[in-house]
Amino acid sequence: MTKIESGGSLTAEELRVLADLGEVAVMAKNPAYMAEAVLQTLSDLFKLSVATLYCADPRLTNPFFFQRGLPDQEVPAVMSWCGQRMRAASREPSMEQTTVPLELFPLAAREKLMGFLGLGVPGDDRPAGALLTRILSLVSHSLSNLLDRTADEKQLHRLNTYMNVSSLIAQALDLRDVLEAVLYFGMEALSAEAASVLLLDYEKKNFRFYSVEGSAKDVLLTATFPADQGLAGSVLQSGQSEVINDVQNDPRFYGKTDTQSGFVTRNMVAVPLTAGEEKIGVLEVLNKAGGGPFAEEDRLLLQPIAEEIAFAIRNAKLFEVVVKSYCKQRQGLNTCKGCKRPLGSWTPCAKYRAESGLLE
Repeated sequence: MTKIESGGSLTAEELRVLADLGEVAVMAKNPAYMAEAVLQTLSDLFKLSVATLYCADPRLTNPFFFQRGLPDQEVPAVMSWCGQRMRAASREPSMEQTTVPLELFPLAAREKLMGFLGLGVPGDDRPAGALLTRILSLVSHSLSNLLDRTADEKQLHRLNTYMNVSSLIAQALDLRDVLEAVLYFGMEALSAEAASVLLLDYEKKNFRFYSVEGSAKDVLLTATFPADQGLAGSVLQSGQSEVINDVQNDPRFYGKTDTQSGFVTRNMVAVPLTAGEEKIGVLEVLNKAGGGPFAEEDRLLLQPIAEEIAFAIRNAKLFEVVVKSYCKQRQGLNTCKGCKRPLGSWTPCAKYRAESGLLE
């Protein structure tokens, strides 16, 4: 165990080191950029043979690990070592004998352990105790502030996406058109190759693809499969959204749809569509662009969108009943277009009247 002596004032040279490091931290655009810049700066200033930074924090989707000078074969072992110390909430500096000696120092801010800074220095040439204490404090608080900012930006992105989708749905007269736009929106937001809305039929026994975007669109729009099968069936029954990053090896996967369409599903985010207590169907966004995995933040982005879609579809079904019982029977019309006698209190009729300039 290594004890850090934190007392004492800093020399002019040490203050310059802190100023250089502070400038790097302030200029960082995101935690990953900061990690790389801090490691490079420390390596250059102290002639480090190895420098590492590991961070595992609830504000991150996944832990990250950056290193300079660490042999490739040592990377998994050092990452595992850092992970073990995080799980043990160990805040004591410690040495690990890799190809080169590596000393780990905790990074903590607001009484929360976020990760570890690793320094590999030949002999006793690491920064003096007073300077090292201030370096750890500077890196910790700068990293925590960046994590806060990143979390806020993600939340703002989710809110903007939700507001855009909600506005699309609220202004739409044709549900299929708006769902097509929503699916494109979801694909773009999640960097995905395809998306679909699967609806239960009236008997609640089968799924049908109500709206599809992607290379298999023409085939899937005529496809159906049992509502108690597949990942869609599992998600709808559980009522819980899921990120599935290894679809082909998931025993719940209904592979016949891929066989029929020629589309190969690698991974997906699946979110149940429920309007109150009524099960409507499932929203799926498939195949992360570039072959990467979907993340928890992707699921969180889709959940409020799925809620809006579910209620829009339920309202559309109710509107179908009105069309069949009023519009078609009394006016011979199947759509709003050309309607001369819209209902005064029915929301879709009010929208049509506004669009057509029929409202006073």
